[in-house]
Amino acid sequence: MTVSLLPSRTSDSPRATIGLDLTGLGVSTSATGLSADLPVEKCDLARLASYTRAAHHSGVAFVALGEDFRLRSDRAVRRDDWLDPVVAARRISPHAGAAGLVPGVPVGRADLGVVAGELAQVSRENGTWTGLQIGGATGDSLARTLSGVTRSLTSARAQRSPRPRVVVSVSAEQDVVLAGEHADVVRIREQDLGWARELRYAVRAAARAAGREDDVRVLVDLHTVVSTDRTSATARAGLIADIDGESASWAGALQAYGTVGDVVEVVETWLRAGAADGFVVLPGSLPADVAALIKGVVPELQSRGLVEERSVTTRPTVRRPAEAGRALGDRRARTSVGPAATRRSADRLATATVA
Repeated sequence: MTVSLLPSRTSDSPRATIGLDLTGLGVSTSATGLSADLPVEKCDLARLASYTRAAHHSGVAFVALGEDFRLRSDRAVRRDDWLDPVVAARRISPHAGAAGLVPGVPVGRADLGVVAGELAQVSRENGTWTGLQIGGATGDSLARTLSGVTRSLTSARAQRSPRPRVVVSVSAEQDVVLAGEHADVVRIREQDLGWARELRYAVRAAARAAGREDDVRVLVDLHTVVSTDRTSATARAGLIADIDGESASWAGALQAYGTVGDVVEVVETWLRAGAADGFVVLPGSLPADVAALIKGVVPELQSRGLVEERSVTTRPTVRRPAEAGRALGDRRARTSVGPAATRRSADRLATATVA
């Protein structure tokens, strides 16, 4: 079989996939161990669900929860804390609208069977879809993990659950072939446009060589700080850098600091240069830069035809638990159901409540 090494030529304007990383809405564990007097902090899942729903309604394709996302800041070590992003995605799913939810898990600690079981419980009543980002794996380790992910998620699909989309990060040549063979979405963290374009072309060529018909979407991590003028945005970005330090979660990401127009120009330049199929936005601060994204950046991208605009009439209705209960009662009044079916309906309703 002959495989083309060149991308398809098209005259259409590029359409970007925009993701939003909300790992910052998890609790901070940086202060753990400093003092026994510090109270245990808990993540506000209702707030996370609201951000996710608002982001989706604006045109953001998915929300990512990185492997550092935590539900609690317990001083005692929790051996299953790596599962927190997956649990959070499952719990907010009834309230998130038709948003994509992409939790991240680390290689080595993650029990892929448990992960697949959690993702199989994600509510899809409003069209929510799931992904799974695999972190900390390269080379042979990535190959073994992706093989395990495929088996576990295929098993979950057999339980009437669609297979989550696999997301991997690519930073080196040895990751390209594996990403092309297994990944649905590839994230790259690169500030050089030319090298990002080479990585994107390499991943897509590897996918074609593997006989895959669907294009792999290559997304660039983008750290944004938005203000009314470039000077103010740059000053705030400097303050954020001082607070977060050298180990900041956005370290090494492409940066866009300035007005809404400045951020949009960066996005459009990279899209038209063929360096990205979209971006995963890492907001500098919450809620300011999330609001700037969904109220300013995404609408401007839509006006330029770079992001698909979703009509308000096509947006799914997110039902609150009380509304879901009334709907359940109406269905029971219209349909005669047995005790077992009633228990299953009640169990589904119980899992829809966000603590």
